[in-house]
Amino acid sequence: MEQLKMVWTNDNIPAKAPVCPEGVGIVSLPDMENGVEHWLDIMQYGLSAKREDYAYYEKVMLEHPGYKESDCFFITVNGDPAASVAVICDGEKPGEGYIHMVACKEAYRGRGLSHVMNDLCLYELKRRHQSTAYLTTDDWRIPAIKGYLKMGFVPDLSTEDFRSRWDRIFEIIQSGKTVANRPE
Repeated sequence: MEQLKMVWTNDNIPAKAPVCPEGVGIVSLPDMENGVEHWLDIMQYGLSAKREDYAYYEKVMLEHPGYKESDCFFITVNGDPAASVAVICDGEKPGEGYIHMVACKEAYRGRGLSHVMNDLCLYELKRRHQSTAYLTTDDWRIPAIKGYLKMGFVPDLSTEDFRSRWDRIFEIIQSGKTVANRPE
């Protein structure tokens, strides 16, 4: 099934640097010792079916238009890489950013790290003068979708399939549920 798309438009309010709670930090991939290995460790918690190897990183990151290793960030907890997100700017279209490969280790979920990641994404998009941005996501990622909505991303309703899937997602959100059925 095709992933859903969400889009963001810059409100031109100046960027604010993310604020990290005590013990939480932000480190770019080039500044993280064994960064790709840590990234691969994190990706197995929701974005890959298993612990992948370097070829996976090459395929989904290095081959992505406009990606630079400095676009990839880790959220650390007491120095441990807990989550990762990439903010690619001016990749396929000048002025358009892309939020890519957002994941968090299971042991660190529910600790508010998504707020730090979301703030970091908005900061990077604005700091790097992106007019718009997009991301793709899966229907069952309800907590992530709620965070993206709070960031100002809106659903792409360009097809009937997307509209019906978004209707179902909003029903789930309004019901107060935090999960949807993940396809096997």
